[in-house]
Amino acid sequence: MIDLEKAPALLRHAVEALEGAFSGDGAPDPFADRRQAARTAFESAGLPTTRHEAWKYTDLRPALKPDYAPAGRATATDADLAAGSIDGLDAARVVVVNGRYDADASDLDGLPDGVTVASLAHTLRTSPEVVADTFGAHVDLGRDAFAALNSAFSLDGLYLSVPRGVAVERPIHVVHVLTADQPTFVQTRHLIVVGEAAEARIVETYVVRGDAATFRNDLTEISAGAAAVVRHIRIQDEGDQANGVSLVQTYQERDSDVSTLTFTFATGTVRNNTVMVPAGEGGQSTLGGLYICHGDQLVDTNTLVDHVAPGCQSNELFKGIVTDRSTGVFNGKVFVQREAQQTNAYQQSQGVVLSPDAHHYSKPELEIYADDVKCSHGSTTGAIEPEHVFYLRSRGVSEADARAMLLYAFAHDVVEMVTLEPVRDHLDARIAERLK
Repeated sequence: MIDLEKAPALLRHAVEALEGAFSGDGAPDPFADRRQAARTAFESAGLPTTRHEAWKYTDLRPALKPDYAPAGRATATDADLAAGSIDGLDAARVVVVNGRYDADASDLDGLPDGVTVASLAHTLRTSPEVVADTFGAHVDLGRDAFAALNSAFSLDGLYLSVPRGVAVERPIHVVHVLTADQPTFVQTRHLIVVGEAAEARIVETYVVRGDAATFRNDLTEISAGAAAVVRHIRIQDEGDQANGVSLVQTYQERDSDVSTLTFTFATGTVRNNTVMVPAGEGGQSTLGGLYICHGDQLVDTNTLVDHVAPGCQSNELFKGIVTDRSTGVFNGKVFVQREAQQTNAYQQSQGVVLSPDAHHYSKPELEIYADDVKCSHGSTTGAIEPEHVFYLRSRGVSEADARAMLLYAFAHDVVEMVTLEPVRDHLDARIAERLK
């Protein structure tokens, strides 16, 4: 059991920040029991170490070493919004500053009637019945210590609800701003509920104001109703001192179609967890990501697709490019339960290693208890093929440009999974910059 008094500073500060946070306005916390259960789960599990199989290649101790202070209240500046923007993207803008929803900086024009964008903390206090069946309903606190930590001590985040039958034509662009004049820690909690036969596209970008180290512990829950369509994209590009752990947890009812993609460019030490549960017959789940690491950076990708219903499909593609002394990790599992007959699941991980001191580890897994399924997985890790470089050089392309072209083509397979053209263009430009 973890001793919070001897724990890293960010854990102590998390406890301190929560005290009285949900009762400061005189209202009791309606989810106090759930928070206590999460706290108990976290204190029992403790922080993961490299002795845990799922964290074998990821040592969090350097990332946890700074004396992080909890992120205080702040407002977004025009420079923050510009830094988090995507050229050409016509979208409703939702701003979250230091883990808190900023209504004044947000621009919700064009959203259909009935769509709710609000502070999650405010929603939990004032309308607990609205989220009682979705908030924390499918998060496995015993599996993920950081999810338990977030569930116990997060202060605020975003509540987004799209009612039944409503198609949100404009994408919803969530701009996260974190002020970091000193080492800063934030826990953000999002709840996204897309009702039956509804549609939504959500893009998240991240901005750090300041040059101090940061640590995020974010949790996003996505609940998709029957025949709902959800497209979710995250672009992590906060700077070389950005550390953290995140979880995207999805739960899908019948015939729903959900995709979640993560692009990680500039990081310190980052662990990205994704859990997708196609729980209704005929569900489709897509998850993918791209990470480009240099220096001493580390990106660890951990996924679980839990097939619990028959006739569902899942498709998974992750790619990593590592150079210098950086490390990329992929650990993905497809779990097919006994009742999930006629499952069709595909999983692929690919890594390119560009220097002798860089490392890429891949561990794809299939665990299948049904007998009428189509499941496959694959993993490759290697260097750029010299003959491919030679081919381009023989046609007048410089060696540096040849390598960049090959790496760009390698990465673009994941970019093509993005359906929004301005976002694809933004990613293409950022990839080209990182591969120079």
